[in-house]
This record gives sequence, C-alpha cells and structure tokens, in this order.
Amino acid sequence: MTIKEWFIVWFKAARAPFLVVSFLPSVLGGMVAWYYDSAGFNWTVFIVATVGIVMAHSAADFIDDYFDFLKGNLGNKEKQFHDSPLIDGKVTLKQVAVATAICLVIAFAAGIYLLINVGMPVIWMTLAGAFIVFFYTSPPVKLNYRGLGETALFFAFGPLITFGVFYVITGQLSLEAFMIGIVSGIFTMNVGLVSNTFDYEDDVVSGKKCIPVRFGQKNAVRVLGTVSVLAYLVQIGGVIAGLMPWWTLIVLVTIPLAYKIIQATSLYSDRSNYTKAMTKAIALASLSSIILTIGYLLEVVV
Repeated sequence: MTIKEWFIVWFKAARAPFLVVSFLPSVLGGMVAWYYDSAGFNWTVFIVATVGIVMAHSAADFIDDYFDFLKGNLGNKEKQFHDSPLIDGKVTLKQVAVATAICLVIAFAAGIYLLINVGMPVIWMTLAGAFIVFFYTSPPVKLNYRGLGETALFFAFGPLITFGVFYVITGQLSLEAFMIGIVSGIFTMNVGLVSNTFDYEDDVVSGKKCIPVRFGQKNAVRVLGTVSVLAYLVQIGGVIAGLMPWWTLIVLVTIPLAYKIIQATSLYSDRSNYTKAMTKAIALASLSSIILTIGYLLEVVV
C-alpha cells in the first residue's frame, strides 16, 4: 500500500469529514470567548482544547465502528460518506483499536495540559466528554442502544464544547456560551436522528433503542421538526434577552435548509433519500456553527 493509499484508507476510517461537527463548535466557543475578552484571549489554550476535542471525537467514531462491526450492526455504513474500510476489510479491528488508543492518548494529553493551566473544573468536563466517548456504543452502558444516543450527541457536540472551550479560555461561567451550544448541539443531534430514522430496520434487529425505534419513524420525524424549531427559538430568545449579539440572527437564513432536511427524512420508506437527507443535515450542522461564528465576528468589526 502506497502512502497515498494509506492516507485515503485512514481518512475514511477516521470519518475525517465528520470531524467538522466537533471542530466548528469549538471554534464557535472560542469566538464567543474572544468576543467576551479579545485582549485576554489565550491562543495556546484554545488550540490545545480544540485538538483534544477533535481527537476525542475521532476516538468515539472509531469505537462506534468497532462495536457496531462486532455486533454486525452495519446499517447504512457501507453506503455512507466515509465508505468504512473496516467493512471493506482494508483495516482490521486490531488496527482500529490502536487508532482509538492513539486518539485517546492525544486527547488525554490535551486534558492534562488544560488541567494544569486552568484548574480542577476541567476534570468534570473531561469526565463528561470521556463518558460519552467510551460508552456511546461500547458496553456496558451503550448509550446509543438505550435510547440516549441522540441526547448524548446533543450535549457532546453542543453545550459541552462551546461552554467548555469558553471556560478554559476565560475561566468564567457563561450562560451565553451554553445557550449558543444548544443551537449547534441540536443540529448535530439531528444528523444522528436522520441516520437512525433511515436505519430503523437494522436498529430493530440489533436492539438499538434509538428514538425512531422507541417511538416510530413518523414520530422521529416530528421530533426532528420540533427540535429544529426549538433551536431557532433559543437563538431568537437569546438575542431578545440580550445574551447574544443581534448579528447571530443571520443563522435564520438556514431555516429553508432545515425544512428540506425534515422533508427528505419524512420519505424514510425510500432509502434512496438517505444520502440527500444526511448531506443536508451535515451541511446544516456545519453551516449553523460557521454562521454563528461569523455573527460574533461581525458584532466586533462592524
């Protein structure tokens, strides 16, 4: 295998394109901290925190594929964007375990650095993130098999990141940083909700008690619509309450995209709509964080 081929295989195995859903909320949390105190902004802490978060996310994805592969719960993985090399036999379970360990070591090292430079509260945020990373799919907790997978995604890729990054940079608690994370967290959670809606039959067989399995696909689509509306209401309410800059309301331009996601997911009986729905869901999760970050930047420079 050439270096180029090796890189492509592990790029896919790590689900590299999906890592933006942890990277961008981290940037958003950093932007809120910069808006709060640009003079005291610590770039080293921000970079270390972001690297740790992305590595923890990558470890979680490896663990997810590892245990799903062991259980034979492949769902639409062979049709997804990352073309799992594990399913194709291009990497082994042992290699995935080693890759997981490497990511965790880097994430752990980042956590130690932040602990030394920020203090004990980092421990609690690290433990919360580590719990989700280790037990999203793996036993004995298996959050994603007990109906808590979508909720875990919301916290892990929303408030936990934006609030956590803000705190390690500023050393301050912030309702604003938490609320802005609710918006990005909901849209990231929706990626999992869309995927689980289309994977309903496979998840029933494997015993994965996600929202669509517990309440039915039709109700899952309703949940998707309800939480999407909630995300925009939180944003509007935060601005009206004076907790967020007015410029952040530009995120409302994504409402048509959110509607298209709901529309595509409602056609779950035809799996050919899977890629369309997932592409749009991932786009919204990324765009919302980017636009909110731009909103804070505009508040400073305009």
